[in-house]
Amino acid sequence: MNSTLTPVQGCLIKLDVHGETRLGIVSQTKNEETCVVKWFDKGLKNPFSDVKVNDLQPAFKIGMEVLDATPEIGYQRLGRGVIVFERKLAGFYQYLVNFELDNIRVWMPFQHLIPVKNAEARFKGGDVSISQTEVERFRLRVLANAIKLWNENTGALSHLDIDPLPHQINLVHHILKTNNLNWLIADDVGLGKTIETGMLLHALRQRDQARRVLLVTPAGLTKQWKEEMYHKFHIDEFRIYGTDFFINEQREWKQYDYVIGSMDTLKHDNHIEKLLDAGNWDLIIFDEGHRLSRRQYGNKYDSSDRFDLAAKLRLKTKAMIILSATPHQGDQAKFIALLELLRPERRRDLLQLDRNPEIIRDMIYRNHKADVTDKDGKFIFKGKVTKAIAIPTTDEFQEFEELLSAYFKKGYQASQAEGNFARAIGFVMTTYRKLAASSVMAIHKALLKRVTRLEMSYQSAHENLQELNDERYAGEILEEELTKILNDGKSSIEFFAGELEDLKELVEVSHHLIREDKKINVFMDSIIDQILAKNSLEKVLIFTEYRTTQEYIKTKLEEQYGLGKVEIINGSMKHDDRINAIKNFEETGQFLISTEAGGEGINLQKTCNIMVNYDLPWNPMRLVQRIGRLYRYGQQKNVLIFNLHQPDSVDVNIIFKMYERIEQIVNDLSNVQVHEFNDGLKDEILGELSQYVDVEDVLKTLTEIGISRTEERIEEALRNAKEAVNIQREILSYATSGDADSVRTDIQVETNHIESFILGMLELLDIEYTLHSESGYIRIRFNDEYQKKFKSILGKASLLDVTIDRSVAVNRPQIHMLDLSSPIMQYLIEKALDYDTGGLCCAISNAEKAFMNFMTTNILKWQDLQGNVVRKQFCIYTYSPKSEHVNPPKILDMFTKKLTAFHQTVPITTQQANSLLEKADKALQSFMAEKSNSYLMPNDLYCSSMLLNLSTK
Repeated sequence: MNSTLTPVQGCLIKLDVHGETRLGIVSQTKNEETCVVKWFDKGLKNPFSDVKVNDLQPAFKIGMEVLDATPEIGYQRLGRGVIVFERKLAGFYQYLVNFELDNIRVWMPFQHLIPVKNAEARFKGGDVSISQTEVERFRLRVLANAIKLWNENTGALSHLDIDPLPHQINLVHHILKTNNLNWLIADDVGLGKTIETGMLLHALRQRDQARRVLLVTPAGLTKQWKEEMYHKFHIDEFRIYGTDFFINEQREWKQYDYVIGSMDTLKHDNHIEKLLDAGNWDLIIFDEGHRLSRRQYGNKYDSSDRFDLAAKLRLKTKAMIILSATPHQGDQAKFIALLELLRPERRRDLLQLDRNPEIIRDMIYRNHKADVTDKDGKFIFKGKVTKAIAIPTTDEFQEFEELLSAYFKKGYQASQAEGNFARAIGFVMTTYRKLAASSVMAIHKALLKRVTRLEMSYQSAHENLQELNDERYAGEILEEELTKILNDGKSSIEFFAGELEDLKELVEVSHHLIREDKKINVFMDSIIDQILAKNSLEKVLIFTEYRTTQEYIKTKLEEQYGLGKVEIINGSMKHDDRINAIKNFEETGQFLISTEAGGEGINLQKTCNIMVNYDLPWNPMRLVQRIGRLYRYGQQKNVLIFNLHQPDSVDVNIIFKMYERIEQIVNDLSNVQVHEFNDGLKDEILGELSQYVDVEDVLKTLTEIGISRTEERIEEALRNAKEAVNIQREILSYATSGDADSVRTDIQVETNHIESFILGMLELLDIEYTLHSESGYIRIRFNDEYQKKFKSILGKASLLDVTIDRSVAVNRPQIHMLDLSSPIMQYLIEKALDYDTGGLCCAISNAEKAFMNFMTTNILKWQDLQGNVVRKQFCIYTYSPKSEHVNPPKILDMFTKKLTAFHQTVPITTQQANSLLEKADKALQSFMAEKSNSYLMPNDLYCSSMLLNLSTK
């Protein structure tokens, strides 16, 4: 035999001795040529003997369970596996081992394998432990398997700052269990598409199925997505194409596996070519998927550049996720084109969508706001009250409005000329109108800058403002664009004859208005003072779209309530500064003034329930986003919203009427349906309607077409939006929605299971700890060995406070969160599942509320059509003479407390053991068959551990 390897201790070998085969295990290695073998032959006087390594042959058999014991430094052992084939190649004996941990098959030299006795072999052989220590190790093994695979199938235990809701867990679980990642996620606005996407990515990363991911978003959302993937999920690999990195040569793509790109950047030919050179992606995600449009004219298609981008990228991935709350938009052909991107193989079916709308059930998942509950089944939205606060009219304000309207009319007339400068004038007029609707201070300062620009040189009027491209700060972007335009060389020229004189008059009148600003006075006296009169510690969130107005409000509040009470958030701030502003507001502050509407970062539902909209955005969707900062999961009070409006302002009045009309339509649509949670249904419809209402262009033309015509055009836009909502709601009623059954047959893990596991493992490993239940954390003292192992977390310290409560971790950043991204948690699970830990087969004594006599814990595996393991599920089979179950409800609760070992001889025969195992195998195979489909084929059924529950009577 040609061998250069020495068998490891425990290796199963055989030796021909005078024509007879002698079996044994390697007991000790003396040197490279000789080892000591312990023989199984009980007739030998001395069971140990020295044997030459080259004389030994392997004694393993197909079906045996083995451990990888590769001794060389630099190799990571593959764990436990099953021998599936054997061969002798060029004089080397090798075994093909199917390793459980990494789902891989490897040809292993026999010298590096150790036989192990799995749970089934122990049970059949009567090797059932009655040790209390083994019973505890069994309990911890069960919990470790449950935690590990629950996270792998839902992403629910990923690094998050809030507990995921059932609808989010169900969505991720449903998509993953189908083993088809081509889905349109069409959740209602505000239900957490970012959370769902992050959970899905986390789960796929646990399965090693998301090595390369491309996330394509609107231009203004790239930075937001990057921030949230990092701060919510600790996914720090994402880089923004064209901002964080540039590609000059194809080989440079090797450095970037997690990429975020703007669809409006990537759609251009030069960028598409570079992107197609990047190779294949495991997953491509398109946010705001309704922006991908293709229309049909007879037999011809007219597709947008964005759609063409998606179509080309579709050829570079097997999996595409599209996110859109409004995928249909009342256009069936456009909707079908979107679904064709996802499922090109279903094109014929999709052309028959009118006849068979139910086919979208395995393509679209949609959660409804009206149906969303917490884990206890309670609706998560507690209701809200909106109050309109009118600003009293004054002669001086009416005069200002008339002067302003006359100025806008002249400006818009000048914008009708040809060229870029004329278009810039139109932009300036529209921005001035929005600033005027926000505050007198905002328009006063803007007009004053224009006067300065006309009277002074370019250099003295220029301001250095950072470039901002983030949809969360739409108003600020307008302010900065306005500054850039007014700092352009041509802007020193009057937009129209006599502009400077008109501006000076406007500046003078607005200056007087500021001294007696009715809007700020109503805000301070009728809203803020009245709120604080009822509760002097009440916190208030204030929204405005413009930074000038923000500073104005801040100054007024600080004058009356003092420094340290007011915090601001705007687009010029870094992420950490925004987080600190929110923290200060929640702890010691009282007022938070924000220009941010769309960001997920401002979630203040735990400390605040009052919002003031100092100005109303022209885009209704932004108001929905604002309200969502308080009106969301975790809010324990009714949300109170104050909307300020100035009836004598033409723009403000039309905008306010628009919002009133939207509310009427929402009420009409919601009254058609009967729902237990009508407020939730109204919010659901409001979100959809606001996505469709596009009245900004109508409002821009107000000075040209007059008030009555403007109101008619807004009404027309609202009618179209209402029709689109009705059509979409009808077709999407066939989508998969709120699939609670998706997880009902899974072992579901909750906080009490995780805490019980952690405390049990700390005791098992003899790690000192103190439980501070009331404060929600555990204080652990690590010895020198563990200090070295967890140095990246501990530094030089030996004490560490840890928690499994996400709210504790968010409010106290110094406390380490023990989620599945924590190296400590990963180590505890790894140790619990280690073969040497034990707990494979044991007996307990008449467990409390016993409903079974026999239990197996199992790992079921499914594969794709090419044999790749794509899903694993942890299953518990229970048997009693009266019934048998797979994953009975709340079965995991049995393991939150220590079990009592059976302290007598286990009364079970081989025949009884075989009978029980046959019953378990039959039930588990039936369960597996139910969960299989054309994309998900059975791969393996593995028993992890077994338990007998015996009576002492």
